[in-house]
Parts: sequence; C-alpha cells; structure tokens
Amino acid sequence: MDGWVEIISFTYPHEAHLAKMFLESSDIEVIMKDELTVQVHNFLSNAIGGVKLFIENSKKDEALLLLKKGGYIESSHTKDEAKIEEFESEYETLCPYCGSENVQKKSVVGYAFVLSIICLGFPFPFLKKVYHCYDCRKEWKIKQ
Repeated sequence: MDGWVEIISFTYPHEAHLAKMFLESSDIEVIMKDELTVQVHNFLSNAIGGVKLFIENSKKDEALLLLKKGGYIESSHTKDEAKIEEFESEYETLCPYCGSENVQKKSVVGYAFVLSIICLGFPFPFLKKVYHCYDCRKEWKIKQ
C-alpha cells in the first residue's frame, strides 16, 4: 500500500460505500479496508478504527475537498461559535444569527451541576436554559 493514504474512516460499511461511490464518480480510485470485519462483527468497528478509505497520495487534496463539499467531513467548530450570547426575548422563536424558525429551548449542563456530582456524589439540577438553532447550530440565552 505504498503511495496510498487513509483519507477517512466510518463506523458502518454502508456509510463508507456511499463515500467511496462519491469519490469514484469524480475519477478518484478508492480502496476500502476492514469492511468485511465490521460487517461480520459490527461491535468491533470502534476497536479497529472503523471502515477505512484509502486513496492515492497524489489525489489527497482533491479528495478532501470533495468530501467536504459532499458533507462527509464537517469543518471543526471554533471556540467563538461555542460562546453563548444573550439576546432580547424576541429571539425565543427566531434565531438571531440566521433568522430561522427551526429553534428549540434546551437545558445544558453547567459547572454547578458537575461540581455537585464531584463534591456531593449526586447531581443537583443546576441546568442552564439555552436556545438552539438546528440550521446554523448556534446557541444563545435570553436576557432576564
């Protein structure tokens, strides 16, 4: 396997097959490894690193761009995106970032919740209420 490099791995073989066909449709040759092992014993997938896709080293950059374009690789979130900002009450049903109505209120574990488990051995329900947009994946709080 000289000249070949692992480009991505998947937990399930069917996901790997979809990515393989996507890359092969752009004339990039792909080799799959550990596919049959995961098909026979799917609980071993995480232990062996999943189903791996290998491509030629010379086409690595092109394959990475295609996988990002196809949605197989997500760009990593920065710490700025994870910051929870506060907005007025008008943004309870509307996302202040993208304007989407695909918003839901959810409870997030805070430091007090974790400290209560560590110090007392059982959790106190110290949960922060935040709003989450499923379109842009941002979170925010409402000012009191």
